[in-house]
Amino acid sequence: MAGGNLSPRQKMINMMYLVLTALLALNVSREVIDSIYEAQKGQEASIETIEKQNARTYLSFEAAASENEVKAGPWRDKANDVMARSSALYDKIGDLKKGVIDVAGGPEEDDPNKPRRMDNLTASPQYFLQQPNGAELKSLLIEYREFMKSNSVDNVTLSNSIDDRFDLSEKNIDGTVMKWENIKFEHYPLISVTNYLTKLQTDVRTTEADVIDYLQKNISASDLKFTGVRSVVVSKSTYVTQGDEYEAEVFLAAYDDTQEPTVSINGKELSEEDIIGGVAKVRLPANQIGETKWNGEIKLVQNGEEKIYPVEGTFNVAPPNVVIAASKMNVLYRGVDNPLEISVPGYEPENIKVANKEIKKDRKGNYTADVTRYRGGEIDVKVSVKDGESWKSMGSKKYRIKNLPDAAGSIFGKTDGLMSANLIKKAKVEAKFNNFDFELPLKVTSFQIIVPPFAPIDCRGNTLSPGARAALDKAKPGTPVIIRNIKAITKKGIKPKVAPITIDLN
Repeated sequence: MAGGNLSPRQKMINMMYLVLTALLALNVSREVIDSIYEAQKGQEASIETIEKQNARTYLSFEAAASENEVKAGPWRDKANDVMARSSALYDKIGDLKKGVIDVAGGPEEDDPNKPRRMDNLTASPQYFLQQPNGAELKSLLIEYREFMKSNSVDNVTLSNSIDDRFDLSEKNIDGTVMKWENIKFEHYPLISVTNYLTKLQTDVRTTEADVIDYLQKNISASDLKFTGVRSVVVSKSTYVTQGDEYEAEVFLAAYDDTQEPTVSINGKELSEEDIIGGVAKVRLPANQIGETKWNGEIKLVQNGEEKIYPVEGTFNVAPPNVVIAASKMNVLYRGVDNPLEISVPGYEPENIKVANKEIKKDRKGNYTADVTRYRGGEIDVKVSVKDGESWKSMGSKKYRIKNLPDAAGSIFGKTDGLMSANLIKKAKVEAKFNNFDFELPLKVTSFQIIVPPFAPIDCRGNTLSPGARAALDKAKPGTPVIIRNIKAITKKGIKPKVAPITIDLN
């Protein structure tokens, strides 16, 4: 940027720009770097989704070719060539990503895609600019771009999209023409570079998906038929709330889109408005509670011959209800995560929503209620379900809110009894909830000990102070030692009342 046929003033400006860029890079916060890596992980997850979609498409090509090798075989071969080219470039980018990470000191032990030094500024220019890796990558991307465009020559939109996705042209930046490899690999922290390489891998898989989808559309619908034709029923739910309407889609798994079938349900032919694109909508009233069975038939003309395919289905009608049960008790306690079991018959967990902000659902679908900061004496748990595009209330249930019970103090597991002074001096004062359904540890922060005839002695933490131990050394057998005013706290900051400890010296 500071070279070329530039005026001295422009050279100075460009040099200052480089210095400023370097200073900014050096001051990139850890939060920004971590967020870039999280974005990279998100791209990696997207790649997995695209790869699964592509795998299904390739299976469709194989199935079509097995039915008609003459018509579908050439398109399958083109798709396989696309797959091979894409995988080769994808793997090459992965090797380059690993290579630049190794130059910077290697990856984290538990994550091969996460550089140990994410803020490194020298590895990328050294690996991609001083070595020929950047130019090689650019050459491979150009070759891949032109190959993919050659497989989509009749689709201008797709061809333009590929050009935009792999734009490797030089750019004029602040009056200086810069190469693509300098723009992408110079003056950036290492995590930005690995994130960009992951984006390139995403672009490769996305382009692969677009091109094979375009190739697949060149095979006629008849070429994609499998072993036969069968009727399919897809209902929104087999459980219906009383007073609502049961809805299902009835269609043929492989159908002729040049004609609409004739569909009859329970002896009544559906109107033309209820059949669109070979898919018929079945609507039946849900007036009676219990299981309802229905049947019908689908008529379709193939090669001048009318064929009839039977269809049947069932659905269950239930009264409006919601199932809510506390896993361990019929009340909710402050200071703990109260487990709840929440479900609605006929609805998947992802279509169930709890309105209360105090109740959270984890990734496994388990609910917990944290009412530590809830001020009321009871809470109304409200549940709704997703019905189509809207949410519908399914009811609620009230739960009482209670504070944590009193805890008991102890030393060596005892709250009273006989014990020697030497043993008490070694003791750690503990606090514990007895006969409580939750495992809720308590941390003792202070207490007071009384050793007659001495005045009460305050102690910090959960062990005796030097003064308390000295008082025990002077105490006589039979002296009652009382540990009281025990202060303890939970992880959520709750400080329950703790019962005192009374020990007689032996």
